[in-house]
Amino acid sequence: MEIHQLEYFLAVEKYRNFSAASLEICISQSNLSQQIKKLEDELGVKLFIRYPRSVRLTPAGKDFLVHARKIVSEIKLSRETVQKYINLDKGYIKIGVIPHISYLGLDKIIVNFIKSYPGIEVDIHTAHTDELLKGLREKKFNVAFINTPYTVDYEIDFHPLTNDEIVLLVSKAHPLANESIADLGDLSQEKFLMLDSSSWFQNALIRACNEAGYEPKFALECGHIDMVRSLVENGIGIALMENRMAQSISNSATSIVPIKQKLERQSGLAIPTYAFSRLPLATSLFRNFTLKEIPNELNKSKNEHAPGSRV
Repeated sequence: MEIHQLEYFLAVEKYRNFSAASLEICISQSNLSQQIKKLEDELGVKLFIRYPRSVRLTPAGKDFLVHARKIVSEIKLSRETVQKYINLDKGYIKIGVIPHISYLGLDKIIVNFIKSYPGIEVDIHTAHTDELLKGLREKKFNVAFINTPYTVDYEIDFHPLTNDEIVLLVSKAHPLANESIADLGDLSQEKFLMLDSSSWFQNALIRACNEAGYEPKFALECGHIDMVRSLVENGIGIALMENRMAQSISNSATSIVPIKQKLERQSGLAIPTYAFSRLPLATSLFRNFTLKEIPNELNKSKNEHAPGSRV
């Protein structure tokens, strides 16, 4: 019994037709038939019942199918495992990232990965979580760094990397600037400045304000975090954002105030669930690098942006 015979068997079972299977594996139909016949002779059983235009598995063929799939899958996995020792200088990965990834310290993951694997081509695309999730589903990205919350309609494996509380960023001249904590219920007359973000996160903030008894007023939604800071500095409005991000942009003209209501947001790595059984080498390397080797870098960033510090 040879490996290619198992692959031929799986192709015939997939298409239930010798002609279609031969096109899939790029051999002649007569050669395919001969190889299947040779396999059946060796096993001493018929694997397929032949009809004029199709085939179907015999009971013995159904039992053999289970083992054939396992064997071919294990062989493929072993090949990919060995490749990482002989082919680390080649590969390609397309990574989707949220716009403010550097303010969360997650950009260090990509930087360190490129340094560690200079031969792997890395393509980076920036978009918001909603768009990144669509890109993962449409196979436009291999992996993506996204924020929570997100819709469960997408089949992904999400690996949290940061977990941050939502805080209030206000001008130093704001009445709340020197308060130790703020209640969302006291912000009903404020104008909120929103960073462009996922619709799910914005809806979560709106619900929190609704639960506090009011509908929030949004002055504007902006994609540039430095612009949001400038508007806050000048008293145009207030902003709710992750503490790590607020610590990154806050300066002497702004103040960070914790909020009474406990709102948290995670950021992390998303990989399509369907991809786990057949991850390309570069994607597998990036996932393992992110989950096993980078937490120290994130801890450094967390310490740098600890409450009370200024960057």
